[in-house]
Parts: sequence; C-alpha cells; structure tokens
Amino acid sequence: MAKEIKPGKKFKYGLESVLKVKEIREKKEQEKFAVRQKEYYEEKTKEQQIQDEKKDQSSQFKKIVGKGTMDFGKVLARRQHLIVLKEALDAQIEKVIESSQKLEKQREKLLDAMKDRKIIEKDKEHKLEKYNEVMKQYEIKFLDEVATLRFKREKSDINS
Repeated sequence: MAKEIKPGKKFKYGLESVLKVKEIREKKEQEKFAVRQKEYYEEKTKEQQIQDEKKDQSSQFKKIVGKGTMDFGKVLARRQHLIVLKEALDAQIEKVIESSQKLEKQREKLLDAMKDRKIIEKDKEHKLEKYNEVMKQYEIKFLDEVATLRFKREKSDINS
C-alpha cells in the first residue's frame, strides 16, 4: 500500500537502501568483469606469442630443410620443437576459449546487476514524479485557498 504524501515533507525514497545495495553489487560485478577481461587479453596475448614463435620456428625449419645439407639430429630436434609448440598452442587456445566463456558469464552477471539497478532507479523516478505532482496539487490548493480568503476579505471590507 502506498504511503500518503503530506504537504511540507521532503521527498524520501523508501527503497534508497535497496538502490545503494544494487549500485554496490553492480560496481563489484564491473570489477570482476574487468578482471575477467584482463585475464582474457593476457591469454590471447600468450596465444599470439606462441603462434609467432611457431611461425618463426617453422620458417627456420623450412630454410634448413631447403638447403639440402643438414645435420639429421638438428632436423629431428627442430621438428620435435615444432610439435611441442603446436601442443602448447592447442593448450593455449583451450585456455583462451575457457577465459572467453568466463568473460561472457561475467558479462551476463554484470548486465543482470545493471538491469536490477535500473529497475530500482526507474521506480525512484516514477515515485519522484508522483511526489512532485502531489506537491503541485497541494500548492495549487493552497494558492486557491489564499485567493479565496483574500477575495472574501476584500468583499467583506467593501461591504463594511
């Protein structure tokens, strides 16, 4: 049940504490999102570094094989190193995917927190508008009473 608004009272939103809690929750979710985003970019950077190293090692391997004269042991070692780099790249891609999924989950939580806060803020705005309308009606009623009293007093002064 809505409270009756009385004249002369300052607007006070009844759910102000709830709004503050929602704002704090949203801020915490934003901080968590920033951490997840940083983790994602770090994993993405590691992936790029491994890709670059693999590309570089692969081109060096092709140059060695292309020369024709080579040490078979070195060729095997380089080939094995390329296999290790490919495995590291695959593992890093998995980490990037996992980090991306965590980022999206956190984004959803952040959006939910923002929606919750906005709902309460909209309610506050509507209550403030309603309060202002009621105050305007009280003001009009008061001014009408003053005008009526003045009119009656002037009328009685003229009659006397």
